[in-house]
Amino acid sequence: LTVIRSEPIDDGGVIALVGPTGAGKTTTVAKLAARFAARHRARDVAMVTTDAERIGAREQLHAHGRRLGITVCEAEGPEGLAQTLEQLKDYPLVLVDTAGYGPRDRALLGQVTWLRATGNLRSLLVLPANAHPHDMNEVVRRYRMAGPEGVVLTKTDETGRLGAALSMLVRNGLGLAYTTCGQQVPGDLDAASASALVLQLEKLRRAADNPFVTEDRHVSA
Repeated sequence: LTVIRSEPIDDGGVIALVGPTGAGKTTTVAKLAARFAARHRARDVAMVTTDAERIGAREQLHAHGRRLGITVCEAEGPEGLAQTLEQLKDYPLVLVDTAGYGPRDRALLGQVTWLRATGNLRSLLVLPANAHPHDMNEVVRRYRMAGPEGVVLTKTDETGRLGAALSMLVRNGLGLAYTTCGQQVPGDLDAASASALVLQLEKLRRAADNPFVTEDRHVSA
């Protein structure tokens, strides 16, 4: 498994989070923004929502922005995104929240096409750890044309088969950048760590061997 050693947000620039519906992109955008703001200043990062599909998606990001003191903008389509990014060009980091589509949704190709056409934009692929490996493989295949530089693996606390998700990343040659394990913003997000993943896999193995032992006892064992 390739673990990305340097955090993508540390390089600044414009980063779009892409992935299927329900993967946790909006919450992850807020977590990454809060992480960057904690190291620098809240006014050094901006969040952009392009999600006009999911009811409440824009309101959710605006709510995070107000609580964190971080600028939030809305953009629709390639022209709207280009104009918004031009307005935000002085921000060291801009995080773009995109609409989620199923791997067979025709709108996905259009989204990836205009994201690729946006200059100086990088992407991270957000995948839920509790999804079926075959479904994740299909998502990876469809989003590969977006050229993601790494993966954010979300909902690691919602699966007892984390190894399946990690194996899928290995088979597809994808590097792991971050993991998330809850809804707390800021928090519940970590830079990918090989040692932490090993410990979590061992904890899951022990839980499978003895489901009556609590997690606290696993940790202290």
